[in-house]
Amino acid sequence: MAKDPPPFAQPDYWDERFTKNPSAFEWLLPANCLDGPITEALSHASSPRPRLLHIGCGTSALSLHLRSHVENPRQIHNTDFSRVAVELGARWERDVFSATAREKAINAGKKDGSSEEHDCTDRMQWSTLNLLSLPSIRALAEEEGCYDIVVDKSTCDAISCGDDVPVPLPHPLQPSPPPPSSSSSSTAKIHPLHILALHLAALVPPGGRWIALSYSGQRFPFFEPFPVRADEGRLDAELLERGFVHPGRLWRLERKEMVEVGGEGAKPGSGGLVHEPRTAHWIYVMVRSELELVGMPLQG
Repeated sequence: MAKDPPPFAQPDYWDERFTKNPSAFEWLLPANCLDGPITEALSHASSPRPRLLHIGCGTSALSLHLRSHVENPRQIHNTDFSRVAVELGARWERDVFSATAREKAINAGKKDGSSEEHDCTDRMQWSTLNLLSLPSIRALAEEEGCYDIVVDKSTCDAISCGDDVPVPLPHPLQPSPPPPSSSSSSTAKIHPLHILALHLAALVPPGGRWIALSYSGQRFPFFEPFPVRADEGRLDAELLERGFVHPGRLWRLERKEMVEVGGEGAKPGSGGLVHEPRTAHWIYVMVRSELELVGMPLQG
């Protein structure tokens, strides 16, 4: 965890923020910034109707934009740990697509805009979800099964601001077949991105994708080069020996792409001598490995 990080890992912060400003807000890049990787991931999916888990949806237009990628909106599950964000998103979808159905009905010759489709249009799923809570992840798995693609637009950045997560060791999620059990149990604090990766691996079958947008070129501490400090996510060998699965065994980095932003020309009034510095964001495409996990009631 960074020193004195912003409170992005606290649901109360987001509830208050979204209550004060319910307007759509985009982090880092526009809603269509992940279209290429999502389209490619859908082409690799083994299911005829791939399911997408959108984590940390917030009030981004990405939630509604995802509908353009699937045949049925029910293939998309938008989640956030802010109840306010989830309620706003569900209402936004209902308003936008009910109006669209009403317009279609009018164009079809129904003067009052009445339409059975208008009342029963398929909609996306919306849920409040704590991604760092194993009981919440288990409940999601029991109710929904698995997902082919995880869409993460800077949620990993927000989660990285949080405190390390206390977990029991050996961890309840273990590779199959599980290693020899330890006679002793204990508790340890693990960097939140390791917990996120482990929990998502429990929801995604082998070959599934995790597509993430981040402002950091070294966002995920389970890929090389590994961090050198514990507060940056270094996993000590001792923690692995005590029964925590290294997320690098569960996810493979397929692609990492830099997206340049800003830095276009000179600043106004600078006489053309001072230019805006170039900055960049990063798109990560991670593939779920063949290593299975036990300890989850997953169904296809």
